[in-house]
Amino acid sequence: MTRELVPAGRRELARGHIAFYRAVLDGIDLAKAWDLYLSADGDYTPALGAATTEWVRQALIYEAMATGQPGLIGLLRREPWRVKTSTKPTLEEFAERLADAGEWSEAELTEMWKDEYGQPDKAEARRDRLSKRLREALLLLERAPRRTPFGADAVATWLAPNLAANLMAAGLTNLQEVRDALAARTTPRWEAVPGVGEVWADRLLAWFTEYGIEPSPPPPPLPSPVELPVQLVPLERIEVPLAAVSDVTLLPPAPAAVGTFVQAENRLGATDDRHAIELWLAAKATNPNTQRSYRKCAERFLLWCIYERRIGFADVTSAECIQYREWLTSLGRKTPEEWDLAGWHLPADRWIGPRAPRLSDAWKPFEGPLKADSVAYDLLTVRALFAHLVKGRYLRDNAWDLMGKKMVARSKLATATEQFRTRSFTLDQWKIVIDGLDPHGPELERRLLLVLWLGFACGLRATEMLTLTLGSLDVRHEPWRMRVLGKGDKVRTVPLPSPARQVLLSYLDCIGVSYERVVAAALGDDQAPEAQHSILRGRRGRRPRTGGALPMGPLHYTQLYDALKAHLKKRASDLEREDPIAGAKLRKSSTHWLRHTCATLALKNGVALNSVQKLLGHTDLNTTSAYVTEHDEVLASEMEAFVGKTM
Repeated sequence: MTRELVPAGRRELARGHIAFYRAVLDGIDLAKAWDLYLSADGDYTPALGAATTEWVRQALIYEAMATGQPGLIGLLRREPWRVKTSTKPTLEEFAERLADAGEWSEAELTEMWKDEYGQPDKAEARRDRLSKRLREALLLLERAPRRTPFGADAVATWLAPNLAANLMAAGLTNLQEVRDALAARTTPRWEAVPGVGEVWADRLLAWFTEYGIEPSPPPPPLPSPVELPVQLVPLERIEVPLAAVSDVTLLPPAPAAVGTFVQAENRLGATDDRHAIELWLAAKATNPNTQRSYRKCAERFLLWCIYERRIGFADVTSAECIQYREWLTSLGRKTPEEWDLAGWHLPADRWIGPRAPRLSDAWKPFEGPLKADSVAYDLLTVRALFAHLVKGRYLRDNAWDLMGKKMVARSKLATATEQFRTRSFTLDQWKIVIDGLDPHGPELERRLLLVLWLGFACGLRATEMLTLTLGSLDVRHEPWRMRVLGKGDKVRTVPLPSPARQVLLSYLDCIGVSYERVVAAALGDDQAPEAQHSILRGRRGRRPRTGGALPMGPLHYTQLYDALKAHLKKRASDLEREDPIAGAKLRKSSTHWLRHTCATLALKNGVALNSVQKLLGHTDLNTTSAYVTEHDEVLASEMEAFVGKTM
């Protein structure tokens, strides 16, 4: 049930106030009534009693209007001390004294009352009727559903104005803060709040006890490093009880207003931070390569939250975001002594290590220090994760919004052109990469050569190569074309130049797919079984009992990456003897360098910018423009010639 908030500046009317008001109406000694019902408001004085009585009367009128009972407003406007109750008993009270009252009629009882007390005065009778009606109105309002104090309520909502003023002056703004401060007293005298002495503090404590407001439980102790698993593990193996790290990770399923924020149902359906990441990946990363990239960034941040900050995602503030950026930037770049002085819990070598299978004990989140563009990518990815969790109402807000997305994006884009220049091959280097590979050699050699040509001549990503089937080929035109499934499940048409086509046909023939079958599958139904066969194949599993080759199935990303990486490292070793710089560059290369090389060399050789954009499947032409490096080289050449003439 949604909790209604009291209008700012208005104090809540409690049942104790109504009981005190009834005592005023009954003529009871106000000092005694005050001590009985309102002792938490301080010591009684006639002025305080009169002011409180007037406030209760006005609050009752407001409540009658708010609850749609206008008939009570005129009655409640009468000052209670003017509606004096007669000292004579009412007819009902008189009848209760008689043991045999049930044997008498009302008329007979009335005559008996007159015989004892005389004829009633009209004014007195009128006051008695008013008093009776006012009592009934008070009883009606007292029985109405009424809010009870809640820890998050402001002190002025429930406590007397002068008491609330003293508490707020001491920095205590809501009831829970006051209750916690009372529990923290080390002496009977409440020295933390000037103007509120021992007696008043004890009365206030009794008031909190009456309404069941207890001190906040002490925060759970932060788990020490030894309580966490010694070995960092990937996302799917994280077994740290996140609820113990942060007990506010999830929003409660029932809506409840807290201040100006209304908690709502967790529409994401996540049970903890790891589950939230998994749901985000399933919703946002349909491409396997994108999913790996997103997962890597998310699991790094989750591990950092657990091991370095002992918090869950709901506890992340902008301070943690800034610290994580600093941590990412300095990881692997500081000496162990500098790293310890920075105050990080885990040594850097616990985070960094050589590439290893995810389920291996040797797995580490990082392979080395991150470059500026990689840091920016990690931050932007985690920011997108938090935006999704906020949209799914798993988190209240996105602390990353305070980081400045444009500044991070500019940092990333500023390195894009340099990245494409340094992460692509020259034409001579490309020839070294393919040198010696025989298009008519063994199956694995033909497959490797096909991967190289699909990247260099067609600009395909590794994941796009893996999705190619025989049905992807379009053989109705010269040169042939391919329908490629790219990022965001967008399909684009890519030309297949003749050298790449020859390598493709040679590889397919090697694995038993003849030219005639290729053409038949390409011209047939896209959904036909033959058309659905993957072009790049891998051999995995157990050999048949009768002997022979391993069973064939679609090539996996890891197989493709490892085979290409091993070939590039071998070429680098050969090249380092003659050209150490070029050899070192080749050693760092990977599958994506082929795509960069395709774009960079195509633009240098006069292919139109928008044509390269279509080839690569870029949505934004500015992304393709980052591959244009010819202008820088021309400028450098022209300036060299100009300055040379001046010498």
